[in-house]
Amino acid sequence: MPKTPNNSVRTALGVEAASARGYYSRSVSILTVAWLVYFVDVFMRYNIPTVMPVLRQEYNWSATTVGWVDSAYLWAYALAQVPWGYISERWLGAKWTVTIGTAMIAVASVVFAWHVESLTLGIAARAVIGAGAAAIWVPLNPALARWFAPHRRGLQNGILGSGGTAGTLAGGALMPILVTGSVSLFGLSAIQSGFLWSALPGIVMVLIVPLVILNRPEEIGLRSLDANEQEPALAGKQAPPKAAEPSFGYIMTHSGYPYLLAIVYAGYLGALYFVWTWFAAYLNAVYGINVRSAGLLWAVAATAPAFISQPVGGFLSDRIGHVRAVAGALLMTAITSVGFVILAVLGKAVPWQFVLALALVFSFFVNMWVLAWPFTTMMFPTSAGGPIGGFMNTFAQLVGAAAPVVSGYFIDKTGSYVMVFVIGAGCAFVGFIAALFLKERRVI
Repeated sequence: MPKTPNNSVRTALGVEAASARGYYSRSVSILTVAWLVYFVDVFMRYNIPTVMPVLRQEYNWSATTVGWVDSAYLWAYALAQVPWGYISERWLGAKWTVTIGTAMIAVASVVFAWHVESLTLGIAARAVIGAGAAAIWVPLNPALARWFAPHRRGLQNGILGSGGTAGTLAGGALMPILVTGSVSLFGLSAIQSGFLWSALPGIVMVLIVPLVILNRPEEIGLRSLDANEQEPALAGKQAPPKAAEPSFGYIMTHSGYPYLLAIVYAGYLGALYFVWTWFAAYLNAVYGINVRSAGLLWAVAATAPAFISQPVGGFLSDRIGHVRAVAGALLMTAITSVGFVILAVLGKAVPWQFVLALALVFSFFVNMWVLAWPFTTMMFPTSAGGPIGGFMNTFAQLVGAAAPVVSGYFIDKTGSYVMVFVIGAGCAFVGFIAALFLKERRVI
């Protein structure tokens, strides 16, 4: 009579099966919660652009002023990337880093709702929201790299990115409704109540994240699926770093690839922020489309194609090559951005339906920014993936953070959106050139 396999044998068999499949069953649960918390991150990022006309009218703000309110999130988000990535890998782990960041988002969102009319408090609250949001994607990236094998890395990033796409849709489409017609809370104005309602998802996720997210498979007796960290199972413990692995500081002083990767990512985000930040306002100003309708059109254009392009792009990159996929997407982003320049020059002579059609194509390619993230754990040790990704995101988000303010300046001075779209196209083209020099192997 054959012997029944003991627990250690069953665990070993399970690990081998997961290695071949590319993920554990627990990997799916972690990715699901990561998807939800990233939804909250991006929902809070995009809960202002489509209501800019309402804020300007209600508080008599200029385009530059509302640009500063919006970009306060982005500046803090950019500057907090590297610290959170380092803290996560060095001390807290992804679980508690993400939990703390989500709590910051929730608390600051409530403060912003109560004090949106105050520029000082409003900008400060938006900055705290951005700093908290910085603790979401960057720590999750290396953590998920340990729960998904390299041949699933593109698809895993594409699925996670779609959580942000859903957040963009929710923020863009729901906020015009919430700030103009939501149920009043605590005697607050419609605008304040709308922003307070938008804080609820963050409050919920603070309770869920620590119950599901795990930093490493080794914590439950499994083995990391990352090719850079094939450590033996250490139940309840973190695997020790390999002595030969270069540190984050060493990489930054001995390799130019982190800087190259940052330029690639900035190509995506520069185009994304320069075009999308003012797209709904563009429809309102040029075509006279009301705020709710413009917000809905913005949300659909910004998100519907991304639901397809992010997971499909990730799937294809795993098969046709990551460099080819990321460079191709950036080239098409640059070309479609030039299309926006042409339409902005022609103005109302072009029906808004053509503008929307171009926006859908632009969205399909610019939202493939997720394809840049696998390089942080392919070209560098996964133990440095957090701070490397943080640096890449810091540089790119600083470009993005400048977009609302720079755009607002040009709009106030010229009354036109042409220069806004020109800068977006330039960002994408520079990113395309840089992408041609990336590698799909360890470079240091």
